[in-house]
Amino acid sequence: KYYVGLTEVNIDSKKHTLDVSTKLFMDDLEAGLLKSTNKKVDLSTSVNNKEVQQLLMNYLDANFKINVGGKLLKLKFVGYEVENDAVWCYSEVVNFKGKGTVSIYNTLLYESFPEQANLMNVNWDGVSKSVRLSNPEKLAEFVY
Repeated sequence: KYYVGLTEVNIDSKKHTLDVSTKLFMDDLEAGLLKSTNKKVDLSTSVNNKEVQQLLMNYLDANFKINVGGKLLKLKFVGYEVENDAVWCYSEVVNFKGKGTVSIYNTLLYESFPEQANLMNVNWDGVSKSVRLSNPEKLAEFVY
């Protein structure tokens, strides 16, 4: 079995937006939430459940951070949706005005799966860069 997560970061300087979309396999994410919170959740039936959204938001906050130009960004959790056997989680930075190197700290699902790998794609005004982190690697830098 493969343990792979995908994160897409889209930055639009003209619109002052930074959007983050993370795709993880549902059973892996449920295992990660159980291990980190001791709460068993069924993500397929909990899209509108505020408690589950809060658990997910806290998990993402702890395991995924973005720093642009030396400044840690505050990501606002927007929600999640289920797509077949995967979950897409969405966050954003409102009124983004950053410049410089994008540093991403990503330990999503590392606590549950030693073989976890996280692919990250950053697209800034049409310029795309990609990095793959494998557990225990935590930090990726994208120079713009």
